[in-house]
Amino acid sequence: MSLDEVLAANGTKKEDVFAAPRSTAIEMVGKAGAIKIMELYKEGKVDGIISWAGSVGTTTVTYAMRALPFGVPKIMMTDMASSDVSMWLGNKDIYIVNPTAEQGINVVTRKMVANAAAAIVAMAKVGDVSEGSRPLAAITSYGTTTPTVKRCAEFMESRGWDVIIIHQVGAGATMEDLIRSGHIKAIIDLTIGELTNNMYNSPYGTPKTWTGERLTAASEMGIPQIVVPGGLDQSACGPLSSLPKEYLDDFKTGKRKPYKDTQLPYIHNEGVTIMVPTLEEIAQLSLYIAEKLNKTKGPTAFILPMRGWSAYDQSEELASRERGWAKGHGDGPAWEPDEQNPKWSRRATLMAKILKEKFDKNNENLDFIICDMHILYPEFAGLCNKCMGDMLDGKWKKGMYRDFPGVIE
Repeated sequence: MSLDEVLAANGTKKEDVFAAPRSTAIEMVGKAGAIKIMELYKEGKVDGIISWAGSVGTTTVTYAMRALPFGVPKIMMTDMASSDVSMWLGNKDIYIVNPTAEQGINVVTRKMVANAAAAIVAMAKVGDVSEGSRPLAAITSYGTTTPTVKRCAEFMESRGWDVIIIHQVGAGATMEDLIRSGHIKAIIDLTIGELTNNMYNSPYGTPKTWTGERLTAASEMGIPQIVVPGGLDQSACGPLSSLPKEYLDDFKTGKRKPYKDTQLPYIHNEGVTIMVPTLEEIAQLSLYIAEKLNKTKGPTAFILPMRGWSAYDQSEELASRERGWAKGHGDGPAWEPDEQNPKWSRRATLMAKILKEKFDKNNENLDFIICDMHILYPEFAGLCNKCMGDMLDGKWKKGMYRDFPGVIE
């Protein structure tokens, strides 16, 4: 297929591409290629896509790869494979192969190219494997919310559902797209920590190439959804050395809670440093949540646990190995008690105040439930599961859980 045919997909002229700066030209061709490959896919002419290129070719071709639906085989052979490939992957299922060279069939590359070619053919022959599948539910997770994630997953599986666990390190973008495509039919959005990752430009936020927004797809599609501020007490950032000086200064001045007396954030591991949000940032996140969920078209419950939002957000009094922060280590690194009610998080108190004002009280699809629990209490998982079960059974209605043990509003 000629360049003219590809560019014609969105009306781009070849002369404009040749006259544009290199980076602009790459984008022009890539976007046209994305439209063209989707035309071919809808005509049944695309079973998979494979390419071999350097940085320019990889950038151009992966526009087309990211346009294709999940499950369509995609193999990108690139000599840039040892670098950061996130800009090319986006949120799609692209296989990255390192051919060790940019081009040329020789004694080194011949076997690698043959392997990749065999792989794309084999992938294309797999065909549709969804026949007979159970309905799919999504549950969002961090390691620090895992106990409740597991309880919710077991509940959904006991009702005959398949469950996909979405780790909140950028995969929320994939989840939103899978909801829009009709694959995911219900969601317990237990961990929305990607919102803080995005706030701090973390490498674990949603991909820069993704054009969607978190907390929108389920509301637009009208599927049952439970939303919880799990993980909003923290942000998974890169290594300590990658944090901007302004953030590090915040821990020294006390604007952000340092870990014990170190004047530094908590180090989750050598590749992940835990940022903690300020109250001003929690206010921004609360307004974002209200804006998105106010538009929901299906049964939606936002459930706010007042005693903490992750294993890192708990007092020494609550801490246990089962809840992810063993006794003897003091408070969790994100825990900040409310001055008026020390058993509650001050972030939770602020969020409750804002959402009570900003949530649309006239939207009968949206319920706001405040509970005197920690997110990792078994009882909290029970509340989430009760809400979801009633939604699936068509029994759910706004305001019906005020007598549930632990619910205070």
